[in-house]
Amino acid sequence: MIDKAVQIVRREWEKLRQSFEMCGDIGDINLDDPKISKWLVSQAYEGFISNIIEMDRKFPQDGYTTPEALNVFTVLGSIAAERLGLNEDMASSFGVSYGFVQTGLFAYHTLEPRQILFYKIFYPLGVMSCDLDHSLLKTKLKIVFERFRSWQDNPQTYIQDIAQIQKMAEAWEEWNEVNE
Repeated sequence: MIDKAVQIVRREWEKLRQSFEMCGDIGDINLDDPKISKWLVSQAYEGFISNIIEMDRKFPQDGYTTPEALNVFTVLGSIAAERLGLNEDMASSFGVSYGFVQTGLFAYHTLEPRQILFYKIFYPLGVMSCDLDHSLLKTKLKIVFERFRSWQDNPQTYIQDIAQIQKMAEAWEEWNEVNE
């Protein structure tokens, strides 16, 4: 089972590596690397392995829209973001957001602001589609990653982005009230 999980992770990591190409090289993955274990805090290593196997088993019917896929992409996205220079907190938010965009599922009861911003930057027109041209996907990930890096380097930009999203939400609420 572990050998199969390692093969699946390597396959998914290579896809991730190609997608993140414009952000930088995330290197190879080794599940025995102690630096990876911190991303498995909410579950045991064995739980992560079973999520990988279950994600792969469900893929023919459900694609990546499973809780197991959400977990796998959240962990892999977090690892990739940290390798590209985000601190642990920012990398974790990036990973959770990446998992949400990949699966359409969210890890908590509600979306956190960074997930919403990731989604808004990645899908500015609000249309969620996994059928993106690969070069467009790379470009979008680069834009989102650079925004996360700017939030890390200058927290004021995050506050400004949140304020802008709130203004947009208020404008939509007013629009809906007028048009009811």
